[in-house]
Amino acid sequence: MQLRKIVNHGNSRWRVSAYVKGQRSQRFFANKCSALEWMQALKADPSLVEFWCNRATSEQRDIIAAFEVAKQRNLSLLRVVLQTKNGASTAPRSLREIVSIYLASLKTRAFRKNTIKQARSNLNQLASKYGALDTNTITPTHLEQWFAQRKWARSTIDGAIAKIGPFFTWCVREGYCESNPCGAVKRPQSDDTAPAIFTPYQARKLLLTACESDAGMVPYLAIGLFAGVRPLEIQRLQKQDISDLYIEITAAKAKTRKRRLVSLPDNLKEWLALGGDLPPTNKPKRLCRILQKADLKWKPDIMRHSFASYHLAYLQSADKTALEMGHRDTQMLFRHYRELVKYEDSKQYWDIRPRKDINIKCE
Repeated sequence: MQLRKIVNHGNSRWRVSAYVKGQRSQRFFANKCSALEWMQALKADPSLVEFWCNRATSEQRDIIAAFEVAKQRNLSLLRVVLQTKNGASTAPRSLREIVSIYLASLKTRAFRKNTIKQARSNLNQLASKYGALDTNTITPTHLEQWFAQRKWARSTIDGAIAKIGPFFTWCVREGYCESNPCGAVKRPQSDDTAPAIFTPYQARKLLLTACESDAGMVPYLAIGLFAGVRPLEIQRLQKQDISDLYIEITAAKAKTRKRRLVSLPDNLKEWLALGGDLPPTNKPKRLCRILQKADLKWKPDIMRHSFASYHLAYLQSADKTALEMGHRDTQMLFRHYRELVKYEDSKQYWDIRPRKDINIKCE
């Protein structure tokens, strides 16, 4: 058995030559490492040399192609062949069946309960629509039709794909489908409607109503309004995560799994000094009662959107605002929050305090 580097018109290849019963067989590799791996395999089992040399060139190419595909998917070609021979994996696998296998696998991996819950919700909805189909036959068109029938907004579709995409990536790796259909999904144009925010008067009214009816909810509301922490991150906070200067969002509690420190503005310190529940229990019902008494409407992430809008308007620094919010860059801020509120309004917002709030103007 010989290994030799071949250079032709500036392109180099590595050739492995072997002789069986006086007949020469050779195979070419793009790099030396792959060639050495092949040689070691042949030396470990000499019968492979005879098997390989007795194959026609077309058969050799088919075997190499199958090996490369299996390697890309992290599969054992021998295991695939044996399963196929025994009839274990030749039948199409329905989407409903594969979704069940995938969801069961999530329980053994380091995912948060809420992440698994959201994935289960989206995938079960998808399976209720296309559960009888072979997983390998699901196309981008199937997903687009599903989104259209549910009349989801662009942001909701993006969130669903974020949960469905990893499932199909896993399917490709496990050999249940050839490609991930999520990558080619045509999404509707983004909604340019400005995000909902509280006016300074509404934010003040929300906090004062909480003080009067359910003071335990004040820390949750104040941190959301004046620190911009995500709702789920607030629910994971403990009192020891808050110091005199900042709120520590540990990697285990952050949505992005990255630790960050969020500054404590002076007015937030005053609200937190009142005490309260952290994390709050039975939050949905308690928040609903406060909103009803304050006669205010709630929108998803309205506190975080309010923080971003007034923080950017007050400091005039997208970099600082993005850093506080835990964003990777400033693109989202410029897309949604730039010039959303006036500087004068931002001054009123950051002057909302437990007792110093008489400068807030009613609408």
